[in-house]
Amino acid sequence: MTIDYSIKVTRCEPMPGYKLKVTCSDGATGIFDMSQYVDRGMFRPLKDPQTFDRVRLAFGVPSWPGDIDIAAERVRSDMQII
Repeated sequence: MTIDYSIKVTRCEPMPGYKLKVTCSDGATGIFDMSQYVDRGMFRPLKDPQTFDRVRLAFGVPSWPGDIDIAAERVRSDMQII
């Protein structure tokens, strides 16, 4: 699979279970599961559901307070299409 580094996330909503409902710049919509990340390094603060729910888009990238973000191309390549 070729990774498209020009992809952006254009819509992002937090969901229960550390999931994000996302739409990408190529029109794909899906669910990205962050649960595998919240116990690791810089993502640990997201284990607090109130912090996780503060997700916002910054330049097409899902981002949280504290300079936490996840690459748009990772979201696109790993999301479950709905």
